[in-house]
Amino acid sequence: MIVLAFLAQNSGTYAQDRLELGAFVGTSYYFGDLSTGIPFSNSHLAVGGIGRYVFTDRIALKGMALFGTISGDYKAQDLRYLESSDANYAFQRNIGDLSAQVEFNFRSYDHKFISNTTFTPYISLGLATTIYNRIDTDDENSAGKPSFILSLPFGIGAKYKINKYIRVGAEWTFRKTFVDDLDYLGEGSIDPSDPYGFGESTFTHNNDWISFAGVYVTISMLKRKTKCNDGIK
Repeated sequence: MIVLAFLAQNSGTYAQDRLELGAFVGTSYYFGDLSTGIPFSNSHLAVGGIGRYVFTDRIALKGMALFGTISGDYKAQDLRYLESSDANYAFQRNIGDLSAQVEFNFRSYDHKFISNTTFTPYISLGLATTIYNRIDTDDENSAGKPSFILSLPFGIGAKYKINKYIRVGAEWTFRKTFVDDLDYLGEGSIDPSDPYGFGESTFTHNNDWISFAGVYVTISMLKRKTKCNDGIK
């Protein structure tokens, strides 16, 4: 009788995933004064962690901690209009990124009563902080110091539920920053956003962008049991 009571009590419940934790691997690159404007040009390895808290089958909150590298330079074919010997200027720097983003699924994903909702594309947007060793433009010879700047992340992706524990996905996101010195290394070098020293910048080239693209694997860490509606799964 005890066994029958236990089975009856649990036959009307369904375990819905709530929390996922995992790892991300991919590439990082930047758009700015020293980039070609071509996606994935001068890309570098990027790694990090990802966590996702599911609210519904359409909405989730995602947190990411990423580490990557960005670089750029003036290409030889562009030197014809730069008279300065510093025209061969190139940079490379490491960056960190912490973000919180809301994901909006295009399809019902991992619905608590529908077993075949295992795949969906999605879009995401939120807030992030980019961390890098920032050079003081008023003191070009300074060694720089770690700085946290605001950025706005947004992107697209797709995710797939392999089984009740493992999820995989891929995404491509951008970070719009509000600085124009990610490519500035100081130490007497030119300012990439103003190579002629005019002291002016344009509206379309006064901010740097960062992009991350890659794949991830997450593991379901927490499930919440919910009552099944009339036994329909």
